[in-house]
Amino acid sequence: YYVCRMSINVVKQPLIDEGILSAGQLGLIGSALLFVYAIGKFMNGFIADYCNIRRFMATGLFISALMNLLMGVLGLFSSMIPMAVIFVSFAVLWGMNGWMQSMGSGPGVISLSRWFSRSRRGTYYSIFSSSPYIGEFISYNLLAVVVAWLGWQAGFIVAAIAGLAGAAL
Repeated sequence: YYVCRMSINVVKQPLIDEGILSAGQLGLIGSALLFVYAIGKFMNGFIADYCNIRRFMATGLFISALMNLLMGVLGLFSSMIPMAVIFVSFAVLWGMNGWMQSMGSGPGVISLSRWFSRSRRGTYYSIFSSSPYIGEFISYNLLAVVVAWLGWQAGFIVAAIAGLAGAAL
């Protein structure tokens, strides 16, 4: 999940340097994810109580990966697309990514409560709670190498490939 959420943070500077998006536009795009993520976290926690957790989480990751893939592919054609279209498309796709990202945390906690007894949950929850920081560390470093080597579009595409692989597991 994290690689599909952190990808935009790694590609911000190349997007600004190439004149594709401004810092203000990137702030609005990032806000779209956070706003939708907050609402989705609230709602998806309730929905996940009645779902197959594995399928629910895999669906969220799969669609999140597709949002990253679409942004990367859109970037490949950015020289032929008006900047306003890029901005609006990125904001919508990244907002949709926020909803899909919200399908990870709440269901993850639900699965912990289903898998482990009360006496063991604290240990496993502490491991689960450290995953965002480990995931962010790996994501930033992996994607930074990819973006430096292949360009900012590849940052989204590689994040998508990692997300699709994770959803398939």
